[in-house]
Amino acid sequence: PRLQRPPDPRAELESIISLAKALLSDTKDFLALLKSRFPAEGEHKLESLPVLSMSAVELANIQPAGLSRLSGDLQRYRRLLEWLRRAGAGGGLRLEPELGALQARLERLLRRLEGLV
Repeated sequence: PRLQRPPDPRAELESIISLAKALLSDTKDFLALLKSRFPAEGEHKLESLPVLSMSAVELANIQPAGLSRLSGDLQRYRRLLEWLRRAGAGGGLRLEPELGALQARLERLLRRLEGLV
């Protein structure tokens, strides 16, 4: 039997960054959907979300504490999505396909991060 090569850390990080960017994009799309279906007073923005501009070359600069914090933040985001699913189902909101897709991408990102934390 052939030995399997260990995963390339740079490729792993690039994959995680790509998933995080896609999750951010999906989140912005979901917010736009919510705003169109349920207009609210005032303006709500996602400006507080971090901007990802890192490349795999910077892997050595990432501290385990930073990855742990990111993982913790994503866990809180997971709980928020779970709450939205429960609240939406109880309130008759038809957001399940969008929330399901968002949560699936989040789960993929969390699984990838587990290997680095």
